[in-house]
Amino acid sequence: MPTYEAVVLGSLGRLTDRTALVVSREGQAETVLWAGAQFQDWLQGDAQGLPVSQLSDEVCQPVREIVAAALDSSEPAFARCDRISEGVVTTTGLVGVPLANGWGRPLVLIGLADDGVRTELVQAMFGATDQGMLALSTVRDPDGAAVDFKIVAANQGAHRLLNRAPGALHWQRLADVLPGHAANDVAAIFSDLVETGRRRVFELTHLRPDGGPLYLKVEAGSIGDLIALTLTDVGDIKARDASFRLLFENNPVPMWVTESGSGRFLAVNDAAIEHYGFAREAFLGMRLSDLAAGDDVSNASGAMRDGPLLHRIVDGTPIEVNLFERAVPFEGREAVIGAAIDVTERRRAEARIAHMAHHDALTGLPNRVLFGEHLAEALARQERSGEAALLFCLDLDKFKIVNDTLGHAAGDALLSAAAGRLVGCVREGDIVSRLGGDEFAILVRCVESPLLLHSLTLRIIDELSRPFRLDGQDCHIGTSIGVALLPQDGRDPEMLLRHADLALYRAKAAGGGTFRCFEPEMEAWAQLRRSRENDLREAFARGQLSLVCQPLLNSLGGGVTAFEALLRWQHPEHGAISPAEFVPLAEETGLINPIGAWVLRTACAEAATWPDHIRVAVNLSPVQFRNRDLVDTVKQALAESGLAANRLEIEITESVLLAEEAANLAALHALRDLGVRIAMDDFGTGYSSLGYLRSFPFDKIKIDRSFVSQVGVNAHCTAIVRAATGLGASLGIVTTAEGVETASQLAALQAEGCDEVQGFLFSRPVPAEEARSLIAGTIARAA
Repeated sequence: MPTYEAVVLGSLGRLTDRTALVVSREGQAETVLWAGAQFQDWLQGDAQGLPVSQLSDEVCQPVREIVAAALDSSEPAFARCDRISEGVVTTTGLVGVPLANGWGRPLVLIGLADDGVRTELVQAMFGATDQGMLALSTVRDPDGAAVDFKIVAANQGAHRLLNRAPGALHWQRLADVLPGHAANDVAAIFSDLVETGRRRVFELTHLRPDGGPLYLKVEAGSIGDLIALTLTDVGDIKARDASFRLLFENNPVPMWVTESGSGRFLAVNDAAIEHYGFAREAFLGMRLSDLAAGDDVSNASGAMRDGPLLHRIVDGTPIEVNLFERAVPFEGREAVIGAAIDVTERRRAEARIAHMAHHDALTGLPNRVLFGEHLAEALARQERSGEAALLFCLDLDKFKIVNDTLGHAAGDALLSAAAGRLVGCVREGDIVSRLGGDEFAILVRCVESPLLLHSLTLRIIDELSRPFRLDGQDCHIGTSIGVALLPQDGRDPEMLLRHADLALYRAKAAGGGTFRCFEPEMEAWAQLRRSRENDLREAFARGQLSLVCQPLLNSLGGGVTAFEALLRWQHPEHGAISPAEFVPLAEETGLINPIGAWVLRTACAEAATWPDHIRVAVNLSPVQFRNRDLVDTVKQALAESGLAANRLEIEITESVLLAEEAANLAALHALRDLGVRIAMDDFGTGYSSLGYLRSFPFDKIKIDRSFVSQVGVNAHCTAIVRAATGLGASLGIVTTAEGVETASQLAALQAEGCDEVQGFLFSRPVPAEEARSLIAGTIARAA
């Protein structure tokens, strides 16, 4: 029977991707039992089986709160999660639903209530200024009223001004930072800002570490539910005279005093001299207007205009500054004190942020957002002038293998190099974009003939098929391409991209390294695939999957040594569904884990009824190794069936070791420590079969049927079989030949010293009861 969690998740349909199941202990969140694809994307990593305490702080806290609230009230609970990344605060609504189950550990189903609200922090909070800069998020009660504020970002200046260690202000509430009465007063001001959207400037007194007062000028403004603050220490100005001199002369911010009216410099601090490059004597012989870049003297004083001013340094280079000015008495005359904050780098950073919002950071290509705008422009252009265009969607074949084996740095280098080759394939005016991961898109304008489509796709395929030099070695990948024609295949960007993606999927299904143009019947094919996925979920839930067994025999004596358990699906309407079709579907949807656990339990239970000398072999998917509970699942299957561990053989392909090699090797060693036998399937067909024999002590290697079918006929295949059997004999590893169909193949394998054989020559896969008959017949003949 399927697990309770599988039934719950199956009933949610497509919403499953946006949910996660959390196991609780004593009313508190303990472990993420399962997470859908979109929920994992939101978590930015695989969290299945991960303790909640190991989630990032900004995620851990709301997950714990929503689980505790849902279990305490036995009703749906709601929470908000604030996350900050590269200057962007993302606020996501979460909903938690308590679930009961039969094994006494309450679960909470947590779903993403929305796609998150993103707020960009365009102020240069982490610039070189000595000012304190903070961003606070509004905390609201169930009625929507602002009741508190929490700090989501703070620069080093803020930590210094508020006497906190670096990083200590993050996620603190207002009351944790300010004394009670001050926190209440400031909270009232902030609540008004959030509701009205106005800006406020006020002063705040804070205690220094020595107990003396620190006078802060606070400039605050709201951006939705976000409050942005700038703190400026004005205590020394308020103290005047000696205190004024101390602040003025030692302040790292460029400061000066000018005469009211004329703007003549009366005093400048060392920071101004260093920043602007003028000698003190030269400064004192100038007026404020002399700092203006160009002829516009309004660029000199902040009293004449809002926003940044354009000043010049000694070599004439223009800089942008924010100038803060205040009237003060100075040596018995009216004067103005000014402090200049250089925002040149901040402005450049804002320009970079604007660029990053529309371009891929790794390759510099337009991202999905900007590419969508280009598509919309192409559609509008076509409607005006009839200009046609082509949309290519493509991804890199075998990219994951390179990324997993050589590392993410090599993967990034490969993506950058591939982007360069793609740009080199198209003309000026065509748009190449990176949509994400290893997926790219190309918009080709002014298609004159079908010959351009054919020649361009072949050129791209040929370019990406050439080896890439990475880490001193040649890497061979390739690409698959889906093509949509504009406007025949869609009249809006989303439809065009979806149709090109469908064509890409068909190109990959054809083996990769080719292209397909969108055809309307692909929609039906996609719908059939979605229907097949639902059918598979239902088949598993209803117990419609079954196991068959194919015997492995001693090559010389002919006795049965083991049976390989093979999964089968008999669809009530469509008949037998090939494992080559439904197993990849199970891997993509995550069903492979519950199905694989069922296969292990069923195979072990059946094998427990056989004689002690006969083993059972079970294939494990690479996807199953991503499940941290795999070893425990095998333990449980052995314990429930009573089968001795050495009678279970786990068959893997080398792709298990290609992906996350260290973690998967650890899992294989843990299985072998249980006493389970480990076999490498399809030996000789992959990239590094011999290398993996050195990295892990396999008990068995299975020679692929492609070599067995030609043994004794093709000299190369015979040599490979001879090498494999000889290697197995020298290493003490059993060799099994798959796909034996003729007596001549059997004779050749016997001559080469192969230990076991398997194939249609002896038996096709049969139901469990027939397997028992085969065993009985073998025992009878032996007697």
